[in-house]
Amino acid sequence: YTISIPKLNIEKATVNIGGEDLSKSLIQYPGTAYPGKIGNSVIFGHSILPIFYNPKNYLAIFSTLPTLKKGDEVIINYDGITYRYLVEDLFEVLPSDISVLEQRSDNSYLTLVTCTPPGHPLKPRRLIVRAKLSPNI
Repeated sequence: YTISIPKLNIEKATVNIGGEDLSKSLIQYPGTAYPGKIGNSVIFGHSILPIFYNPKNYLAIFSTLPTLKKGDEVIINYDGITYRYLVEDLFEVLPSDISVLEQRSDNSYLTLVTCTPPGHPLKPRRLIVRAKLSPNI
């Protein structure tokens, strides 16, 4: 399926369910909810120094994720249906914190995950962008 983030000029980037090669696509963590379903779809993507940002290069695709703000939209096209998610929160966690994978039963959520600060391997943390399905398409 695909993901688009208009504010970041990301258009119809491929998301694969499972896998390990973040240079070829974004990856949805296996076992997390499918887009549009109750639960939490968790998508991982690469980031590098923002000056090298390229929305068509999967090694750089999430480099400007930290610029998203509450209310920005993320559009998912899954199984022929378009879902519109609105950003609710941005926060950081340690790489060992797997609470971001937790499923919720009150709505459909989307969680985007990348390394932060981008391109800095010495003190890696994870940037989490949490979005919620908008009732308006």
